[in-house]
Amino acid sequence: ALSEMLPTRAPHQAPQLPFDEEQAAHDLGVDPAFWVSLERIHSAAKAFDREMWAEGRSGGSNRVWEILTMNRDGSGASNSMSIARECRVEFFTDLERRGESCILKALDTLSTHIQWILVTGGEAMSASGGTRILQSLTGSSGGPYAMAGGSSLEAPNSPAVKSLTYCLRVQFVHIQAALTPQSLSAFWTALSMRLYDILVARLLQHYYISTVGAVILARDVEALRSVSMLAGTEHEHWDILRELLTLYMTPPDALKIILAGPEGDASSGKGLFQRAGRDHSLVFLSRRVDYRYRSAQGQRKSGWATQLLDDLGVRDPSDGHVNIGLFSAAHIAENRT
Repeated sequence: ALSEMLPTRAPHQAPQLPFDEEQAAHDLGVDPAFWVSLERIHSAAKAFDREMWAEGRSGGSNRVWEILTMNRDGSGASNSMSIARECRVEFFTDLERRGESCILKALDTLSTHIQWILVTGGEAMSASGGTRILQSLTGSSGGPYAMAGGSSLEAPNSPAVKSLTYCLRVQFVHIQAALTPQSLSAFWTALSMRLYDILVARLLQHYYISTVGAVILARDVEALRSVSMLAGTEHEHWDILRELLTLYMTPPDALKIILAGPEGDASSGKGLFQRAGRDHSLVFLSRRVDYRYRSAQGQRKSGWATQLLDDLGVRDPSDGHVNIGLFSAAHIAENRT
């Protein structure tokens, strides 16, 4: 019944951003009542177990524990107690399995609504005349971080991220009240990784980043990282992403040092090549708005990009198929262990 409360899809229509924070926060598909119900079911099960067994009580409780141990001659008591204990374990194992299933579905529902706000909503707001100009130059719509120079930097975050972090902070309060500290840590860590994967997959497949857009993107990443660190562990993927964002704020003639260290040697084990990985860094670099341009022959690399790759003596991994799975938070965590 709890699982059926959760929608499997986000709304088809893009959200109207930013959300009014004077109003109740969007529940991201998971009604607060879901978390209240989950906590009450768990509490009721524990209370039922205590009352049914009354283990260690004295004084005519007539509960399971007393009934199974009252046979003074021991006939059948040992076998009955063993069976009862097996049933007790089976009950709580099944309860835990059902609870985990509900929680995983809640995680899926939150993820689809995160994508709905961050991607559907964010891109709907960026569909402007400036986007169409960029598309004529690069052959791509560019996304919300491809704004041209002179764009306003007054807003601390993009409307999509501002709205999303507001909703996640409200949602966190309900989740924290329902789960044990250990379960909360595991759940929020998984949500942090999902959030990162949604942003990075969209960035590497569909977005281009301008110097001005990189400032907004850096603020957005900081806001998403902050809400991700409300609980849990394994948030290093956000720290690596923050470092990679320097690739969009650095002039082309200084990129060699950023990537390979002061010596500019790709094999030196320094710079972003060391901290984030060589291919990882180069794929992120390829999302600069000035990395490629549109010509009569199709997409061409800028002169500075070709020269940089030649100086470093490396191939461009973005020339071929990019396996987005290799850029996931889980993959980053595996490589760090």
